Amino acid sequence: MTKKCSQCGQNYEVTDDEIAFLDKISPVIANKKYSLPIPEECPDCRLISRTIHRNEQYFYLNKSAMSGKQLIALYSPNTEWGKNIKIFNYEEWWSDKWDGLDYGKNFDFSRPFFEQFEEINSQVPKVNLVQLNNENSPYTTGTAYCKNCHIINCSENSEDCYYSKLVQHSRDVVDSSYVYDSELIYECFNVTNCYNCKYVSYSQNCSDCWFSDNLKSCKNCFLCTNLFNQEYHFLNKPMKKEEYEKEINEYLTSAEGFAEAKRMLEDLSKKRIYKYANVVNCENSTGDFLTNCKNCSDCYDVNDSEDCKYITVGVNVKDLYDCSNMYLKPELCYQVMGTIGIYNVIFGLYIFNSSNIIYSQQIYNNCSNLFGCSGLKGNKKYCILNKQYTKEEYETLVPKIIEHMKKTGEWGKHFPAKDSPFGFNETVAYEYFPFTKEQAAKVGAKWKEEDKTNQYMGPKIVLPFDIKEVKDDITKQILTCENCNKNYRLILQELNFYKKMGLPVPHMCPECRHKKRMSLRNPRKLYDRKCMKCGVEIKTTYSPERSEIVYCEECYLKAVY
Repeated sequence: MTKKCSQCGQNYEVTDDEIAFLDKISPVIANKKYSLPIPEECPDCRLISRTIHRNEQYFYLNKSAMSGKQLIALYSPNTEWGKNIKIFNYEEWWSDKWDGLDYGKNFDFSRPFFEQFEEINSQVPKVNLVQLNNENSPYTTGTAYCKNCHIINCSENSEDCYYSKLVQHSRDVVDSSYVYDSELIYECFNVTNCYNCKYVSYSQNCSDCWFSDNLKSCKNCFLCTNLFNQEYHFLNKPMKKEEYEKEINEYLTSAEGFAEAKRMLEDLSKKRIYKYANVVNCENSTGDFLTNCKNCSDCYDVNDSEDCKYITVGVNVKDLYDCSNMYLKPELCYQVMGTIGIYNVIFGLYIFNSSNIIYSQQIYNNCSNLFGCSGLKGNKKYCILNKQYTKEEYETLVPKIIEHMKKTGEWGKHFPAKDSPFGFNETVAYEYFPFTKEQAAKVGAKWKEEDKTNQYMGPKIVLPFDIKEVKDDITKQILTCENCNKNYRLILQELNFYKKMGLPVPHMCPECRHKKRMSLRNPRKLYDRKCMKCGVEIKTTYSPERSEIVYCEECYLKAVY
């Protein structure tokens, strides 16, 4: 059926499989099913409603509400809405000195659910960063099982990684995004099983490659695109080892050569043939950046998953619709974001290793059967608005609350944008949908104004190109981004990486470096168009108006391999 989005006014389709999934995911309480309604918002607006609650890029100096000590947090104290947020560090939040049940309240049937939930949610302490079982990685968020990492997010099982996003089972990764099972990676985007690669994107099983795009099983390639199983290639042409090393040395030994290599790579990438989507070993799946997936529709950045729809960022997930940032075997979830190892959760934010959760946030470790709870940890069961009930009481009260939410028009809707603890321009939603302040206001979102009070106004440090000329005391200097003029610093581990790899130090701040990498990917939106070779219908993230050469898989394989 075709519906009109209640938020943006665009038409969107609701398919039979979505209706069947809503029936499947609808909660059953005391042997009675409470059906979820067909969503009133289009998939894009539903994505915004989730990701507007996620900041993974901006850290602020704050202080602990328990000890008063300074800490780094996702929450800025310098906003009207952020100054009253109670922040604990990781150890304090997990300590026995407080209990989320202390904030419990009775449900008031004369008031809307979201209003009552937000009263509790705003009072419950927030952990300063979202982490799980990391080691020596204090300045990371959305991370688990990481060691010696700094300013990374959306990452698991990685070591010695800095200024990167979505790094899985990798080590020694700097300034890179979407990196899987790789080592010694710098300024790379969407690489898998790669080693010692710099400025490489959309590539797999490669080593010792520079400034290249879309390589598979290649070694020692420089300024190459669309190559398979090749070695010692320059501009897609084979060379002898000695000739190759002499040729690339001219680009790597000067700032002018480096800049020229970057410019040439951009030009090469514009002219190469593109596959309709970055889909590898998938069956009956649509979207982009999909690997080893089955029956995944309109999904993005999803690996080893099946039976999903409208997912952005998922690792080993199953039976999910309208979810984001889902990791390590979550199953049977709807309208959820930021999880590890969960089952049967609907309308949740940051739920970890728990099950049977409804309309809750920040729930950790073996909790189950919760409704409208925030900040509970460790085997909590049968709680409503952070108040403990018996199983019988829970199964009696929850159906009444659902019926109340149906009357208020809240049942089946996500948490309101106005209740997000972040400004729209701090969130992942802004990365997906770069709204203006006025556009953000139309969806009910806040806006974080730029704080320039601590901007360094001293002389700019001139950075040498040759890493051998950079002294360790550069880590004590305040640097100025050549792109946006914001200040940034180098950390010693980062500097040591550049020395080991023979790389120049970056002249842009981490935020600008991140934005430049993210510009390499297409918007998360599918278009119906035809293969530019054979004319077959394809679903692709390349809009029909774009200039790139886009082929279906069959034509692409024939042309490239």
